Amino acid sequence: MNFLAYRTTGLALKILTAFSKARITLHNEKDLPSGGSIFVINHFTRLETLLLPYHISKLLDKPVWSLASPELFGGLMGRYLEQVGAVSIGDPERDKLIIKSLVGEGAAWIVFPEGRMVKNCKVVDRGSFMITSESGKHPPRTGAAALAWRAEILRRRLTALKDSEAESFSALASAFDILPEASITESINIVPVNVSYYPLRFTDTILSRLSTVLEDKLSSRLLEEVMVESSMLLSGVDIDIRFGEALPVAPEVKNFFRAKIPDFVDNKKSRRVLKKMTYDSMAAIYGSTTVNLDHILAALLYKTSGRSFFEVDFRRRAYLAATSNGRALGFFRHQGLQGSQIDLLLEKDGGRVADLLELAREKGFLQVSSASRFRFLEFEKECCGDAFHRVRLENPFLVMANAIEPLPALQHLLRHLSWTPSWYLRRLTAKRLLEIMEQAYLEDRKPFQEDPNLSPLSCGIPYLVNHRAKIGIVLIHDWLTTPQSLKGLADYLGRRGFMVLVPRLPGHATVAADLEKRDYEQWQTAVDEAYAYVDCLCRKVVVCGVGSSVALALSLAARGYKMAALLVLFPVFGSARQPLSEPLVEGETGAVTPSFGAPYPTAFSYSNFPGSSRRQIKKMLVQAAKNLPLVESPLLMIQADCAAKGDRQSAGKYFDKLASSEKELLLLPSADLDSLISESSHGGQAVTDFILRYCQ
Repeated sequence: MNFLAYRTTGLALKILTAFSKARITLHNEKDLPSGGSIFVINHFTRLETLLLPYHISKLLDKPVWSLASPELFGGLMGRYLEQVGAVSIGDPERDKLIIKSLVGEGAAWIVFPEGRMVKNCKVVDRGSFMITSESGKHPPRTGAAALAWRAEILRRRLTALKDSEAESFSALASAFDILPEASITESINIVPVNVSYYPLRFTDTILSRLSTVLEDKLSSRLLEEVMVESSMLLSGVDIDIRFGEALPVAPEVKNFFRAKIPDFVDNKKSRRVLKKMTYDSMAAIYGSTTVNLDHILAALLYKTSGRSFFEVDFRRRAYLAATSNGRALGFFRHQGLQGSQIDLLLEKDGGRVADLLELAREKGFLQVSSASRFRFLEFEKECCGDAFHRVRLENPFLVMANAIEPLPALQHLLRHLSWTPSWYLRRLTAKRLLEIMEQAYLEDRKPFQEDPNLSPLSCGIPYLVNHRAKIGIVLIHDWLTTPQSLKGLADYLGRRGFMVLVPRLPGHATVAADLEKRDYEQWQTAVDEAYAYVDCLCRKVVVCGVGSSVALALSLAARGYKMAALLVLFPVFGSARQPLSEPLVEGETGAVTPSFGAPYPTAFSYSNFPGSSRRQIKKMLVQAAKNLPLVESPLLMIQADCAAKGDRQSAGKYFDKLASSEKELLLLPSADLDSLISESSHGGQAVTDFILRYCQ
């Protein structure tokens, strides 16, 4: 190996990475073995042959060798590959070189067990590993297992002979060009590695446009590779390189030879062991696939092919799959599937689901029968010959779906979801949303279990009333309060036949310190999840905000979510303060301390809270003011007549800016929720009448 050329390759890759928009993430890279290792890697693009040697070499702090196709070893390219540590598969000295370097130098090698690039990601056929290529199908190559097997046998023989039979040791070492004084590696390992890409969107790039100019000089295969892989690098693809647990070869050799000194054998029994080792490594490679949303969406399309479906049902299937327990199902999530996936249900004007459906429509795979009803047209799943090399461009959906075919538990889930009827999908989605809301609260409490100021557990559980009603209300609690603070109003509306859900805003109902790291986008996500829950189960949805949380309710309406009515109770528009009877006083540390408790009953109140939370409220109110001209839903605003003059004027000014053609402003004697729903007040009845007027 020419080490100058090797370092030059690393510099070139650094420059390429700097100019490309690719984001490379390594997983489990700290657990790599120190002995001689063969890294077996899935082969989807030419990028693996460039990226993996560079990154593995950096991790191990030693050169990494690799095998390459003989067709690449011609002219300048061939000489360059030889300089940077690539060895032709057709080299007659190949096996000897690999075994020698593994045992005598503890070297690292890269081998692609598929034997070639698998552009359609099809590696499973009828439950067994079977590689698809342009010439047909073949089982995975056992070459990597055979090399590791023979290297481990040599290692054990040399170790056994070194101290007892010096002449035999020297003869055996000489046969493999290993110096007698060389240190024998401690182990031989097969290390499975999976490389996953997201998203697979192939756009026009400078390189692909250049390839059209050279079309008559390039083969169709090379032309496709230039277009696809340049697009992946320059358009911004996530590349997840996940290292699996090392598979030591020593137990297989020990089990085969028992107490005998191992020897080089080639018979049916040894070939069965090699086949088992190969299939174990293939299972480890493809079991480490980093599952992303494109995988899920494409697989769902194929599993519903030939049947019409509604977009809302497709979104619910995708949401249920994306939020499933990956650990229990045995798969790893892409970072895009971590955190809230509520946008899969509620995204407007484009988004991850809409973009993929539009791509399917453009390529002729998706038949649109109405505004929200589709049919995926199943195309031939097998491809060979020239079609094999065009599949990434012409049918990326097949590539995406095939990539997760080796994950049986995930496949079972997707198959089950694809046949789940609409009515049951609604129930499953609502159940998952409520579970996520409750689990988020429990997770938020964990860091503060020893804090004496931690709120009672019941304070932050989302409060649900009358869950079988046809009209549902999302009731949003105010800043520095809890879902329990609206229990009285929720019960009142429940008795009048409405379903009511009071979600918890993140950071609330735990301790004051939890608010410090929260922003209003997180609060909006919690409200979005509550809206999606009610929308799954109810025919009509009403959204109600209290105090400063009216900003969150207005945001839902401004973003175009369909709601029958919007309720704004005692809004806080012009100031970012807690609705208290006494003003807040900012302390020396930036914390804001209220003088008294909240004006309506609550089982938990804050004695102090971070000033950063107040700044988030200000940001939220500023955004609410911008949203007013976009709010077109029927709206009822209830304000206190006893409020300060400035607050009344502010509320009136913002009320006038609302774009809704059907809006009402009601003044009550006080800003007290108990008074609102008391028998002597007409406020509760006004709220009920307003909801029924627009929900019939």
